[in-house]
Amino acid sequence: MTLLAAVDAVAPAVLAWTPFLQPAPHVDKWWWALIVPTAVGIALAYKATRTRELVLLPREALRMSVQIVAAVAGIALGLYLLVIVLLPLLPVE
Repeated sequence: MTLLAAVDAVAPAVLAWTPFLQPAPHVDKWWWALIVPTAVGIALAYKATRTRELVLLPREALRMSVQIVAAVAGIALGLYLLVIVLLPLLPVE
């Protein structure tokens, strides 16, 4: 598929997209990867107001980003185990 054909295929969906009312087009396959930029943005915004020295900002923001992503991954693993492993073991009434 050429670039123009890809743009022509996506353009109508993007032109008609209404943010906050409809899901973003073509995001359904990789929505989980959006946790990384979200975590970086949250960490930078929080640490920019809390860090006393600007030199420490990148290291602290990276550390907090890794902590956020690890926490979300841990919660996802816990929910997976709960729903897929433990709930089917409950007796059906």
